[in-house]
Amino acid sequence: MDTRNGLVNFTLFIFIFAFSFVFSIDALAQPNTLYGVLALVGFIVCLAGSIFNAILARQGGEALATWFFTYAIIVAIVMVWYLTRCGTAFGWW
Repeated sequence: MDTRNGLVNFTLFIFIFAFSFVFSIDALAQPNTLYGVLALVGFIVCLAGSIFNAILARQGGEALATWFFTYAIIVAIVMVWYLTRCGTAFGWW
């Protein structure tokens, strides 16, 4: 994976994360199940895609691997926050 393609993928993942975060906030504020599902799918796509791209970048010896792994950690933290808020809203714990 060349650097330009990696930067385009990284930018795309940032936009997906931004939309997912907005959907998650809206789903928690109002009882809107569709936005909640879209947010969860967006977080999963961001997490899986960034880990996949980080592994590819690491094999190619690119510096973007560190950025993708850092991004994956941030997405994982926000996704766990979202899931705990959903659990609290549904009364699971």
